[in-house]
Amino acid sequence: MAKGSQRGPNARRDARDRTKKQHNQGKRAKSYTELTRRPAWQSPTRLWLAGIGLVALVLVIIVVVNPFGHNTSSGLPTIQFVGNATCPTSGQQPYFAPSPAPVNGLPPVGQAIDEMPHTHVSPPARVIYNHNPPTSGCHYNLGYPNAPIAAGAYDKVIQPEYWVHNLEHGYVVALYNCPQGCSAQFQQLRTWYSSLPDAGGLTYPRVLILPWPTMSVPFAMVSWDWYDPMKTFSLDEVKRFYANHLGQGAEPNAP
Repeated sequence: MAKGSQRGPNARRDARDRTKKQHNQGKRAKSYTELTRRPAWQSPTRLWLAGIGLVALVLVIIVVVNPFGHNTSSGLPTIQFVGNATCPTSGQQPYFAPSPAPVNGLPPVGQAIDEMPHTHVSPPARVIYNHNPPTSGCHYNLGYPNAPIAAGAYDKVIQPEYWVHNLEHGYVVALYNCPQGCSAQFQQLRTWYSSLPDAGGLTYPRVLILPWPTMSVPFAMVSWDWYDPMKTFSLDEVKRFYANHLGQGAEPNAP
């Protein structure tokens, strides 16, 4: 037999070692490939789509939970504490701002309005209210039924300095502006008022019905920090606002 064709024990052992080494290298390469292979759900396209979906979900949550854009920890919209020369904020503290008055644990009805100081002023001082109709501000303090005025329905305009005090006591006020008359709606309001239960400890409901000829809508509801304009009268809306804001002034136990 030729010398080159002979395979001794060492040659056979070297061959086995090379075969084993190649096999182990193949296993390591396969393992590395398996470990580094990106699952199908981690593909760039799917990750991009998932990111877009997450952003959309966050935006939906913001709109649903915070429909007003800026919310306080109470979940209600943020309002400012504001004043003017006739009702300055200097030395005063708000009742509720930066959150408006509470809403009896219900989804808010109406628009939250910036809060003015609640300082007492004396007649004949006149207050310029930042919002028309007023939803807060300086007012007279003459005792019930002068300021705050007596609960009930009125057919004559009353200076707001008298009835803004009612808002402070948790009243809900229905306002109407009907140059051509609205006797049917006024009667509906009076009938509704007559059906209301007396406020706790009182012999009348905490409700006023007043004419307010300078507002831009024919009907509106107001309470401390809240305003609900109505282009068309709706007794259902009146009732919703009443349930939402009754008794939510800063002094709800006062007459």
